[in-house]
Amino acid sequence: MKKYLPYLIIIIALAGAAVWFVKNQSKGTVSEQEGDFAVKDAKQISKITLTDTENNKVELTNPNGVWMVNGKYPAREELVKQLFDAIARVTSLCPVPTAAHDNVIREMMAHHIQAKIFDAKNNLLKSYWVGGPSVDGENTYMLLEMEGKPASRPHMTYVPSNRGYLTFRYNTDEENWRTKVLFNYKPDEINALRVEYPGDEKKSFIINRVAADSFELTPVDEKFRISETPPQKYIQQYLDFYSSIFIEAFDNNYSLKDSMQQTVPFAIIAITENDNSVNKVNLYRMPVSKRSKMQYDVKGNEMTYDIDHFHASIHEGKDWAIAQYYVLGKLLREYKDFYFKPVK
Repeated sequence: MKKYLPYLIIIIALAGAAVWFVKNQSKGTVSEQEGDFAVKDAKQISKITLTDTENNKVELTNPNGVWMVNGKYPAREELVKQLFDAIARVTSLCPVPTAAHDNVIREMMAHHIQAKIFDAKNNLLKSYWVGGPSVDGENTYMLLEMEGKPASRPHMTYVPSNRGYLTFRYNTDEENWRTKVLFNYKPDEINALRVEYPGDEKKSFIINRVAADSFELTPVDEKFRISETPPQKYIQQYLDFYSSIFIEAFDNNYSLKDSMQQTVPFAIIAITENDNSVNKVNLYRMPVSKRSKMQYDVKGNEMTYDIDHFHASIHEGKDWAIAQYYVLGKLLREYKDFYFKPVK
């Protein structure tokens, strides 16, 4: 028996080593799985839902090649791009250290955004919680869901080559996701354009398409017609301005919106598209407020209106927005401008 004892000890030792290896290898595999947040092939993604602990929800879908917000509005392309970058490249730095684990979990239970990513067949690709920033602000706490249950511990995550807080990319504010494009037309997509200044019709004008590359300019009121023919290049140059016009922000909770919409706007821009649909924008002067840069004129008198911003009624009056004069000012030309100087 003694001569077999060394072999028996070796066998027991090997068995113990095997058990230790399997146990620790399993833990390592689970840990790696719990840190696997990325959907590396973004082309698989057909739907994303983002839901926070206050029950705000954003659903992004791509039914016809355009990402939509909650099935109602086109999404801002730059925000979709930022979110996809995070979803495809998010990487675990490490599990949250044991000493911080309970505090991080407690905070994530109170405040988090649940991200769910689906493919075209509505199969769930990934589901995870997005928490707040790490202490140094360079990483983001995330907790993966595995088979419908939270993983055993959250991870500190980042996007390679772009260290920083990621939670803002998973924003759940519907209005924040909506595109801010107001006008995005090529000249050949405009059938007619009307710019009117109520109460000052001498400035108002209409541009109508008469041929593929030819437009006619007329005053809104015929008594102000100028007998000369304006250069086509001035009209074309003006129409080019409508290729990239954005609002600054939506402001649908503005307290004076309803009463202001009952007043006469200072300018109205209406574009008739080739399918005869009309995109109409009513512009209202914005009263001076604490956020206005100019409170007084050069003589020291209090300003009545904000010289940098307008209020705008858009989308058939369904939305109220803030627009910058810096952006829209080039559209507010007068009828005579097309005759006596280039539209620059």
